[in-house]
Amino acid sequence: MLRTILLAAAAVAGAFTLAIAAPHLQSLLPGGWHLTAPAGPLATVGTMPQGIALSPDGKTLAVVESGVNPAALRLLDAKTLATIKVVTLNGAFGKPMWCGAGTVCVPGAATDAVQVVDIVSGEIEPASLAKGAWPVSVALFFSRQSGQTIPFAVTADDHNSASGGTITIGQINNGGITFAGRAIVVGSHPAAALGTADGKSIYVALRGQSSVAVVDVASGNVIKDIAVGKHPCDLALYNGKLYVAVCDDDAVAVIDTRTNRRVASIPVGMHAGRVHGYGANPNALLVHGSDLFVSLGGENAVAHLRNGRVIGYIPAGWYPTGLAMGADGTLYVSNGKGESAPSNAQFNIRKRSTGGYVGAITVGSVRAIPRSAYDQIHTMTAQALSDLMPTWAPRASTQTVLRAHGPISHVIYIIKENRSYDQVLGDIKTGNGDPSLVNFGRVVTPNQHALAERFGLLDNAYADAQVSADGHNWTDAATASDYVERTWPVNYGNRRAGFDSQNGVGAPVPHSGYLWDDAKRAGITYRDYGEDMMLSAGPPIAATDHPALQGHYDPAFVGWNLKYSDQDRFNEWRREFEKFVAQRNLPQLEIVYFPNDHTSGTQANMPTPEAFVATNDWVVGQLVDAVSHSPYWKSTAIFVLEDDAQNGPDHVSDQRSTFYVANPYARGGVDHSHYSTVSFVRTIELLLGMLPLSVADTTTQPLYKLFALNPVNAAPYDAIKPGIDMNAVNTRAAYGSAVSAHLDFSKPDAVDPRVLNDILKHAVRRR
Repeated sequence: MLRTILLAAAAVAGAFTLAIAAPHLQSLLPGGWHLTAPAGPLATVGTMPQGIALSPDGKTLAVVESGVNPAALRLLDAKTLATIKVVTLNGAFGKPMWCGAGTVCVPGAATDAVQVVDIVSGEIEPASLAKGAWPVSVALFFSRQSGQTIPFAVTADDHNSASGGTITIGQINNGGITFAGRAIVVGSHPAAALGTADGKSIYVALRGQSSVAVVDVASGNVIKDIAVGKHPCDLALYNGKLYVAVCDDDAVAVIDTRTNRRVASIPVGMHAGRVHGYGANPNALLVHGSDLFVSLGGENAVAHLRNGRVIGYIPAGWYPTGLAMGADGTLYVSNGKGESAPSNAQFNIRKRSTGGYVGAITVGSVRAIPRSAYDQIHTMTAQALSDLMPTWAPRASTQTVLRAHGPISHVIYIIKENRSYDQVLGDIKTGNGDPSLVNFGRVVTPNQHALAERFGLLDNAYADAQVSADGHNWTDAATASDYVERTWPVNYGNRRAGFDSQNGVGAPVPHSGYLWDDAKRAGITYRDYGEDMMLSAGPPIAATDHPALQGHYDPAFVGWNLKYSDQDRFNEWRREFEKFVAQRNLPQLEIVYFPNDHTSGTQANMPTPEAFVATNDWVVGQLVDAVSHSPYWKSTAIFVLEDDAQNGPDHVSDQRSTFYVANPYARGGVDHSHYSTVSFVRTIELLLGMLPLSVADTTTQPLYKLFALNPVNAAPYDAIKPGIDMNAVNTRAAYGSAVSAHLDFSKPDAVDPRVLNDILKHAVRRR
């Protein structure tokens, strides 16, 4: 039945402008997918709404906001979605819980407490846990007895603890909270917990170990660990069955609570026509009678299940994170990234402006979808599929060089840090740029300008990520896991210590892994230079916990370390490259990390921002120069991109960035086609005969238009030395030098970007 619905929906989606006239396309996202206008009310809320809950009387919707901007509890009128009140919190995470008619309990994250909020007065009464607990979820037991003390469980994350995450059992009485007994260690990265109606057991979803722990309340022990699939993140209980959202397997596992065995696994990602692949990120569950609703963060939709099978999909906003249901059947959906990626021309580092930072202006939304709309499930499914449906046509092998075993058999993939299109290329007249927003123009970045003008200018290409934490996942995996998407905003809001978004094991890892995993599966030779290396305060020696990179990286090539020059990185890459050339055994895939264009503000005796960016440009030029003067030029495609665009202004989108290709088959000229990070990833996969890593690169438009069938640009490239002093260093008299001295540049983006960019706007001169 589902297959019939999906096939019918795909057919409708192919001619959707005729079949579906009512919804209109609201926005085009950076990755190339669309969002459609909601059928009901729509509210703009704060950054990264993590979850929602409807009040017992059905009149008020509570929304937990936990993004880059200050954490808050927002209360919305359930009928109109008008904001009633916003209560600022010191910390928050996960889904709120109504503790009573007039109080809401919020997991306090960095506050190490459950925050009990009086919705009338806005007063906050914290119920403290152990220091470093970092609570991420609160949940009631399924008690049906009214007027009595209600037991509940608090789940605490373990990112600051070597012993593992915990749950703490407490009681709610007249809106107050008390805790009873010790915290129970349950396992790695607990995401959610639910208690049974009899109060005897608690189930805990453990992202880090891909299982559900069963806790015996009486003894306080974990009595069973049930494997459910990669990184479970939410739970729902109904009629003796525990439903588990398995985030990185795109499935809902079903556990029989009588036997504590997994009895089923229901695929919930979209699979119809050319829409397929992992990355749906099912991350929130809602039971309503015999119906189950599952928010698909990675596919901007809600899966509707009935009697254990998917009956269709409902379009949602950008990255849905939470669900609630009204008595009249209204479906409420919180969307972590809202409805669009706005421009940020006001984010000009040469002017006194604090606005425009991508993490602060990527605000969330809440949609109220009436039952009359989603009951039209065929129409809804067609719309949801249409929003993801590719508009480009695949090419036959005779029509393109983007194919396995073709003339291009080697790829060098260069990853850089954080620049926007207008910031670097806005001065190229043939492209859609704003020269008034240029910070690092031609004199600072002559090679990037030359590469764009010779091999192809892409002025409509976007980073799929907002910042480096998810950016390196998108550049390497063509997706980001739900764990990464939910935790990076808290990190960047300075409310969560640690940086584990690029770990090679556990919760951050998406279903299909990374390019190196893909290469290993395909039998492709590969070599990594600095990308996803572990951060270390010790000697600059590379190391990694990614299993597939063991034996496939250069330990002498330093990853993130701004005290180490990109010129030294290039020299090390060139040393190995010359050896490969001499031995005729260049790896088919090389991934090279050049991070110096991130800059380190105006730290005394460190390179000036312009010197950092110019050095970065110079080594990119030198690498293309070296390859183009070697025997491998005719068989190599070089791709260069930024992991994100977070530290620059752009008049089109806060995620528009710089993308370059260099190859004898590159046509040159200006290509206005819509591309994104995953367009580069998919093109690499096509060239090397690798399978797509996710639904995002499966549906993205490859770079077909950029490549001719025969070499048209075969002349070697000669690197251009930037026209500024690349040895220039900041003095102690430089603006912000004293502040920069105390900033943390030990890991990517650890510095508050608003502070760093205030420094940069004074340090960078117009050229």
